[in-house]
Amino acid sequence: MKLATKRTLAAVGVLGLVGVGLAVHTGTGTPSAWGIADIAAICPLGGIEAVIASRTIVPPLLIGLAVVVALVALVGRAFCAWGCPVPLLRRVFGVKERPADKPRPAERDGANDSRNWVLGATVLTTAAFGFPVFCLICPVGLTVATFVALWRVFQFSEVTLSLLVFPLILVLEVVLLRKWCHRFCPLGALLGLISRLNRTFRPAVAEDACLQCAGGTCSRCAEVCPEGIDLHHPAESVSLAECTKCGECKDVCPAHAISFPFLARKKAPVSEGLPAASPSTAEACLSEDEEPVALA
Repeated sequence: MKLATKRTLAAVGVLGLVGVGLAVHTGTGTPSAWGIADIAAICPLGGIEAVIASRTIVPPLLIGLAVVVALVALVGRAFCAWGCPVPLLRRVFGVKERPADKPRPAERDGANDSRNWVLGATVLTTAAFGFPVFCLICPVGLTVATFVALWRVFQFSEVTLSLLVFPLILVLEVVLLRKWCHRFCPLGALLGLISRLNRTFRPAVAEDACLQCAGGTCSRCAEVCPEGIDLHHPAESVSLAECTKCGECKDVCPAHAISFPFLARKKAPVSEGLPAASPSTAEACLSEDEEPVALA
C-alpha cells in the first residue's frame, strides 16, 4: 500500500474517531483537543489563543501543550500530512499541487515566511478581540465542525446554517487558496518552529543505492516533495524541520534508497538540519559547487 493511501486512511480515521466519540460519548474530543478528563493534547495554536484570550493559565492547559510539544519534537510536522484534513479534502476535490505552489528556501527564512506573519496576526487579533479569531476559519476546526453538524442532522434532525457556511469557507481555503498550507497556515508555522527540535524519523538516503550518488541525473525525490526539500542539495533546500513525514520521496524513489529511520547514523557534521555522510560518500555525491548530501 502506498503511503499516499495510508495518509488518506489516517485522515479518515481521525474523523472516524470523532464519530466514535460522538456515538458512544467517550469524551475523548476532536483533533483540536484529544484527551481524557481534564488532560488534553490540545492544538498548540488554539491553546496559545485560549491563554491570550482568557488571560488565564491553568495547569491542565500547560500539560496539554507540553504533550503536543513533545509529540512534535518526536515526529515533527507529521500532523500536516497524516492528520490534517486539508490534504484529504484536496484529494476529494481533485486539487493537485503545482510546482509553483511549493515553498522556496528564501520563503522559509524567518521574516520572509508569510505564515509567520499570519501567526503573529493571529496572536494580535486574539489579544485585541478577546477570543480565538483564527479558530473561526481554521480548516481543521471547520472540518470537524462540519462533520459534527452532519452528525447532528442524522441523529437529531437538526439543520443549521453551519451546514452551509462551514463548507463554503473550506472550499475557499482548499480550492481557491491553493497555497493555504505554504503561505497562510499559522498552525503550520507554529509546528514548523517547534519541529526544529525534531531529530527523529527524518528522511535519509542510502548512498550505496541512490542513483544520483552513483552519478545519475535522478532528482525525483526533490521534484515530488511538497515542502520543497532537496536531500541532495541542502544549501539550496528548505530545512528538514519542515518535513511532514509524508513519504512521497520514499514512494517515488526508483532505487528505494530513501528511508525514515528513528535516528540517522551520523559520522561527520554537515549542513544544518541534515543527517551526516561519510567523507567517501559525500565526495561521490558532490559536484564542484555543491554541499554534502543527506545520507545515512
